[in-house]
Amino acid sequence: LSARGIAVDAGLPGTKEEFPTFRAFWLERPAPRADRLVVHALLDGPSIVGAYTLAIRPGETTTMTVHAALYPRQPIELLGLAPLTSMYLFGANDRMGVDDFRPAVHDSEGLEIWSGRGEWIWRPLANPSALRISAFGDDNPKGFGLIQRSRTFEHYQDLEARYELRPSLWVEPLGRWGRGHVRLVELPTRAEVHDNIAAFWVPEQGAEPGLEWQIAYRLHWCRQPPFRPDVA
Repeated sequence: LSARGIAVDAGLPGTKEEFPTFRAFWLERPAPRADRLVVHALLDGPSIVGAYTLAIRPGETTTMTVHAALYPRQPIELLGLAPLTSMYLFGANDRMGVDDFRPAVHDSEGLEIWSGRGEWIWRPLANPSALRISAFGDDNPKGFGLIQRSRTFEHYQDLEARYELRPSLWVEPLGRWGRGHVRLVELPTRAEVHDNIAAFWVPEQGAEPGLEWQIAYRLHWCRQPPFRPDVA
């Protein structure tokens, strides 16, 4: 499971995805006994450039508070904010055609969303036979993430990968994100070395050159997400 700075045309049929790169980093010297590390970074790509500040607090749950200013260089058809990337090969409920002694192989097993209306949504991941895209419309979402729910060794039985120890990753928006949708991209794969899952926020307003985008959010790298529904 990983987090990226930005997603440009990710999973867009007929369009080649762009991968902007963090080209430079600046580290602030921590104060004595500081509980966080502050990193500034320059994101650069053909279609967009951005300035990022990341405040990283390690712990049992590691948090990364992200503030980004983004400047499109040209129109972007699909701009993905706070993108997450993971792997799902198979699970207990979709083993058709799988010849493997392990009951399940995945870094994440579902997309969880806490909508701006307070609704909780759980969408199990899949390894589809063809590209599959799902969109969950929302207004000012409270959070979303790729979650590894099963935490017992017996569910995976892999002494090398230890999938039961893989973290979940929750995105907590800071401020109002407005209207848009959480987009889930699932790609077919035959090997667990390929990251075939992506999830990110797509704002309703398009990305046009000459406009500054400012976004802030907090990433929670955790065993259990910091916010949970109050029902079974």
